[in-house]
Amino acid sequence: MTTTPESQLGPLRSEIKFTLHTQYAHKLWTGRNSTKDENGKITQSSILSMPNALKLIGQIQQDAAQDDPYADDYLLRFEEKVLLYRQEIQQLVNKLIGIYADRLPESIEFERCANVSPISYPIYVNSQLGYQLLYLLGDFDNLARVTMTAAHIALLTRADAQEWLEAGAVLVRRCFGVIENYKHSGITRKDAQEENARYQAAIKRMGYEVPNYVLTGERRADYAPFIRYNSLLEDDNEQPVESQVTTNTEHE
Repeated sequence: MTTTPESQLGPLRSEIKFTLHTQYAHKLWTGRNSTKDENGKITQSSILSMPNALKLIGQIQQDAAQDDPYADDYLLRFEEKVLLYRQEIQQLVNKLIGIYADRLPESIEFERCANVSPISYPIYVNSQLGYQLLYLLGDFDNLARVTMTAAHIALLTRADAQEWLEAGAVLVRRCFGVIENYKHSGITRKDAQEENARYQAAIKRMGYEVPNYVLTGERRADYAPFIRYNSLLEDDNEQPVESQVTTNTEHE
């Protein structure tokens, strides 16, 4: 077999850093473990961390590429939420900008606050929806900066600022909630079409039946991967690419 220059080409890579300025966004990045009282009762629920969320999205995308209808359903629902919530956070920012315009005297000039030592995360995520989730957290970080600036210059009370911050943070947590309980179904659309034993077991394991519009492929996420059927994998000797995210931090 003749080796061509094209066959020696490796995959494309680029260096990307994700920078956060506020402790509120950083807390969403790191997540939170659940806490229990002395009787073992959960007193504070856990929150998924961003690195774990990105890994989950990568796994769901891999499963969707293998024609798993449940994975496709998760991607569709997640995409609808993350894109909607990005719009909602931008609406919150626009409302705050309106407050600045209404309440700030023309004689005052200022710059939005920025952290003198922000935290930067070198990242590589093999999932377009993973990047959309990162963008959502970045949007929230921007909202937090605008909110804290408004509180600092007395355009908002501290109580009002906390309400604005919670209104944004809950949107990020809701996106985590779409995927945090994801389980690998182990089926393909062919199993669903045949309604075989694997499909019946998957329904019990997953807790619901996939909507027909997902089974037929009528609706898929805009950022869903191409479906790579087993026969194509065997012919091309391709293997699913694992999603990666590095979580090392550095201060700039």
